[in-house]
Amino acid sequence: MILDEIASLVSGARRVLLIAHVMPDADTIGSALGLAWALRARGIEARLSCADPLPPDLRFIPGSEGFAARTRTDEELVFAIDASDPRRLGEVYDPEAFATARLVNIDHHVTNTQYGDLNLVADRSSTAELIYEVVRALGVPLDARIATCLLAGLVSDTCGFRTTNTTADSLRTAVALMEAGASLTEVSDGLFNHRSLDILPLWGAAFAAARVSGEIVWTEVTQDLLRKTGVDISAADGLANFFSTLDTTRVAVVFLEVAPGRFDVNLRSSADVDVSGVALALGGGGHPQAAGCQLDGSLAEVRERVLAALQEALQASPAARTPS
Repeated sequence: MILDEIASLVSGARRVLLIAHVMPDADTIGSALGLAWALRARGIEARLSCADPLPPDLRFIPGSEGFAARTRTDEELVFAIDASDPRRLGEVYDPEAFATARLVNIDHHVTNTQYGDLNLVADRSSTAELIYEVVRALGVPLDARIATCLLAGLVSDTCGFRTTNTTADSLRTAVALMEAGASLTEVSDGLFNHRSLDILPLWGAAFAAARVSGEIVWTEVTQDLLRKTGVDISAADGLANFFSTLDTTRVAVVFLEVAPGRFDVNLRSSADVDVSGVALALGGGGHPQAAGCQLDGSLAEVRERVLAALQEALQASPAARTPS
């Protein structure tokens, strides 16, 4: 069983590197930290890596200050956390340095490319749920610190238990984490109730730039707009989720220019439209209702390519095939 194999690898390791994906969210950060604290409880040195800085609103997760943009040095074991393919690890992924260590890939995205030496990949509401299973397999008792990290990932990726992939098992895991000392109130407050006033000019401009074509709504956040509003790319977090709540739209898209000529494309959809296939075809991945990719080119080229693929997905959806 894969959990037993992971536990066996851990038992022979002294130093471990845990890598969160680029443009980190609470699931990758909370999952990595939850596992790191569990490994440390076993006497293992656990180092944390992320190619990008953590958004300020995730600093409440215990141990978040330990992240840095570091690649493998002498660690015998590397964990890739919540990353559907190695490109999501960013510049800290060094194939040559990783070649002499075992790589464990733990992820809940259905589009995962199974790139690890061991792959714990399963359809869960969050990677935090999988890390919870790993912690149990390691025989490490849950404490409030581990539980808080994992609950942050679980609550974030289910949008407060509101997404279509929230299951009874998700809720049972949340109960176990709360019984171990995690506060749902404090985690939810940290995740959802602390936006900076500095984001208002960016969000206002993104709202004003929003366009609708049929059942697709999209907006664009360029490097020029980021400079003008004086914020970094993390200020755009949450825009795609907001646009997905608008009535009469089935797909929401945010085109975020992360570097000149490179766009992060965030996709959200209603329950009857699978955008993970669109993201996968464009070199990305994700979930049926929440996916994304990165594309190079001009904004006009990227927009045309993505919107055309989404129109095809809408036409293939069950609602499009059902007579009115």
